[in-house]
Amino acid sequence: MSGVISGHEPDSMEFSTLGGWISTRASGMKKNTYGNIEDIVQGITFVTPKGTFRKADHWPRVSAGPDFTQMVLGHEGNLGVVTEAIIKIRVTPEVQEFDSIIFPDFEHGVRFMEEMAKLKIYPTSIRLVDNP
Repeated sequence: MSGVISGHEPDSMEFSTLGGWISTRASGMKKNTYGNIEDIVQGITFVTPKGTFRKADHWPRVSAGPDFTQMVLGHEGNLGVVTEAIIKIRVTPEVQEFDSIIFPDFEHGVRFMEEMAKLKIYPTSIRLVDNP
């Protein structure tokens, strides 16, 4: 389907699967805008040695009892295998802007990141990298 994205892009994207992201409670590079995997999962089919479990009531949020999704998120494959998932999608942004800043040293970069956090300005993705 073109024109839509999940927004979830973990560093392991090219080597991983949606079921793996759920099983490891993955965080994506664009979490500031799109959230982590637990923020976009709406439904799960989960196969265990004892049978198949399915969370079919995707919305609205249920506030009573244990949440099946929370049990599956981050189980690291110890309880079963995620075979299907329903996730939120969004329209692909019309414009994407990319930029970079080079700091004289890592400490200046850390101070910049601290100031960004204080201002509560959260670009979709922001990273501080210490390249040799």
